[in-house]
Amino acid sequence: MAALAIARAWVAEQMVSEAPRADLQTLCRTFMQVGVSSFGGGVAMIAQVRRVVVQQHKWLTEGEFLDAVSLGQSLPGAHVANAISYIGLKMAGVRGALVALASFVLPSFLIMLGLTIAHDHLLEIPDAQRIFQGFNAAVVGLIVATTVRLGKSAMQQQWHLELGVGAAFLLIFTQTTVVEVVLLAGMTGFIIKTWKSKLRNRVREQLKRERRTQARSQKAEQEARRQAAELIEKGDRLSGEYQLEGAIRKKKGAVSESEKETGKERSRSHKLHSMAGLVVLPVVMLMAWPIITRMVTVWKLATVFLRVGAVTFGGGFVMIPQIEMDVCEVYRWMDHRTFADGMAFGQITPGPVLITATFIGYKVAGLLGAVVATVAAFLPSFLMTMIAGSSIDRFRTNFQVQAFLSGVAPAVVGMLAAAAVSLAKSGLGSPGSYAVATLACLLMLRARLNPVIIIFLCGLLHMGISRGVINWLGLGF
Repeated sequence: MAALAIARAWVAEQMVSEAPRADLQTLCRTFMQVGVSSFGGGVAMIAQVRRVVVQQHKWLTEGEFLDAVSLGQSLPGAHVANAISYIGLKMAGVRGALVALASFVLPSFLIMLGLTIAHDHLLEIPDAQRIFQGFNAAVVGLIVATTVRLGKSAMQQQWHLELGVGAAFLLIFTQTTVVEVVLLAGMTGFIIKTWKSKLRNRVREQLKRERRTQARSQKAEQEARRQAAELIEKGDRLSGEYQLEGAIRKKKGAVSESEKETGKERSRSHKLHSMAGLVVLPVVMLMAWPIITRMVTVWKLATVFLRVGAVTFGGGFVMIPQIEMDVCEVYRWMDHRTFADGMAFGQITPGPVLITATFIGYKVAGLLGAVVATVAAFLPSFLMTMIAGSSIDRFRTNFQVQAFLSGVAPAVVGMLAAAAVSLAKSGLGSPGSYAVATLACLLMLRARLNPVIIIFLCGLLHMGISRGVINWLGLGF
């Protein structure tokens, strides 16, 4: 009911909304430029969006921009994409939100598509394989550093730490999905924040509701009895009319013989058509079977990324365990090493890490799979942003929503830790890889370098280490 009320309010506000602050072409050009140059992860991208939206175009004030960032972080999916969708909604309504998000995602989609097509050819080069292994190690280090940073701000109380550790344990050592962890963590936070303080009020309200319901049921029962009595009287009157009408129909006689013969001919024709259909249908199914199997695969891709994009809080890194389980274990579309390469590509391309959906979609079902997986990954959070963004004040002050998110926030830290463990298992296979991952983590925490620079440096470093070991062993290239 609450979701329905918010949706109705959103529709009403859209009908009376103020004139657009920016035209669609300007939104498209602006956010496409942001999408091309937005390297460096969430914080760097948010800073760039702020520079363009607040300082350059002056579309939003500082307070409105902070509202956009807060809303993006409160919803599942990619934080920056959510914030940009809200800014587009603020500027030019729903069409503005769609144009802003599509323009932001398109450059990274095209770049990721090109890298994916070249991936198989690059793997044939030994040095490229070593660089990819270094990329994978650097991504593990970046996730660990992100976990440490978020842990400092998200775990302020003892139960936060326990909830984060529990979330990591469930994802690493059990078959629990990200969806289940989010729901468990959110419900835990909701109970801790609200149960004790509101229990008595709920009991009182429940008693009042029961009394009202009982009174209404008594009135409804009396009304039903009265209506039943009226129907019985009407039924007695109508029964005589129905009997008279039946006698008139009997006097008119049955169907003529010619009409019966026509019915038999039609029946025989229908049987012939049915037999022809039974012969043609298997042939058509056999010819269309490759298309059917491909569409089934595309549908499975869509369900995987729709589910992940709808419930995963904390950004793209948190989605890694669930996506890896579905892609590598459940459907066996690719091995863990290839999946780790896709995550590395997601870091070195501009835009959100969630663009890894393009890599997976193309590997599984070609260009159609890439488009479907990308759209499915961003669609749920886009729709939620449209609904919540139109009533942002109520969303931010809603006690139940904030209580749920209070449990999700520390669990996100545990999910990041699980993502680091998951990628380390598949992407780190040597002591040199672990050393590179450790270096990447330290650089992220201390050096304040752009993450893309760290990833490329780690890739080159791992290539140098691998070649040095090979030469030292006298194995050559």
